[in-house]
Amino acid sequence: MKRLGNKLFLFGPAALFGLLLCSPAAQAQSQHPKPAAEAGRISDTLRSESYPEVIYGQVMPDFDRGYMIQHEFEVIHSPQQPMVAVYDANGKRVGEGRIWPQGARSVRIIRTAMTRDRGILAGGWAILQNGTTPGYLAKTDRQGNTIESVYTGDFKPEQICEAPDETVWSLGRALHSTTDTEVVRQYSFEKGLLHSFLPEETVRSIQNSDRPWFSPFGSFLRCGNEKVSIYLEFTDEYAEISNSSFALTRWKIDQSAAQQRKANGLAVTDDGRVYASFSVHGAHGVSGPYGLTSLYQVKTEPGNPVAHLLPVGGTVDFYGTWTEGDRRPGALVWLWGADGNQLVVWRADEPYASWVSVENRPTAE
Repeated sequence: MKRLGNKLFLFGPAALFGLLLCSPAAQAQSQHPKPAAEAGRISDTLRSESYPEVIYGQVMPDFDRGYMIQHEFEVIHSPQQPMVAVYDANGKRVGEGRIWPQGARSVRIIRTAMTRDRGILAGGWAILQNGTTPGYLAKTDRQGNTIESVYTGDFKPEQICEAPDETVWSLGRALHSTTDTEVVRQYSFEKGLLHSFLPEETVRSIQNSDRPWFSPFGSFLRCGNEKVSIYLEFTDEYAEISNSSFALTRWKIDQSAAQQRKANGLAVTDDGRVYASFSVHGAHGVSGPYGLTSLYQVKTEPGNPVAHLLPVGGTVDFYGTWTEGDRRPGALVWLWGADGNQLVVWRADEPYASWVSVENRPTAE
């Protein structure tokens, strides 16, 4: 196993304005001024789909590569039982999956995604015949039959995606290990663990607690054509790992545009643009005025340790409160993900998923 990317940017406390001016983040912002332009404006809805079979499920579905994926919440005890349902962009149920890692006695699915050849990718934990409960990653063929699987031991996957080379990236947590604590890992079904990044000690923070801690819930990981993109909720950071060099770069997110809110969605388009939706309703509590949800492009620059959030016009703080009088039709509620170079979002008073584009946008770097 290779341990990579243990470097961490350190930032001083923000208690006083004078200290802020002297902090590395503030100096970086003065040396690299915050971009003034918006990322463009959100378009009118290009098409939408209601997914009636999905919206009443027990868990929030996953969205990947243009497909909505719904999985069972309960522990499954039979390899013949379909556990995952796949719906295309027209809302049609086009497949189902039977997730069963080799040697399992029962299986729990935590996260699903799609492979590039339209198979299903799943991660979670299993109970083996000997009573142990390791994490696992599994892959199906187009017919939904599990064809490959790998156990991840103490590491329990929370976010998963398939890279262009068909390896699997996961963001999760080792529940008991004190040595192999990296929260981002790359796996091959043939070779097992390939690389690991970001020791848990470097991504902890104090949240609703009296000591630093970490949970992968609320963070996001997405696989792009050139990079793996990661949003770290606890430390308000954005990170990228190169698909070619495996170099890790971390940026502290300038939260001012998002009013200190937390991301509730992350998307990477085929041409490399990165978008995130920020809401006061984070995974670990409410962080601001009730109901505000906005869409931003994540903008980074070489040599600048601060990532900026460029607001997407037509989405910023348009949701208001949940009361009918304050809600604006078409306002952003949720970012599902990307489908090619379009974004798929949930908009107020529209069906479950709406396809949109960002118009007059800057060229991606």
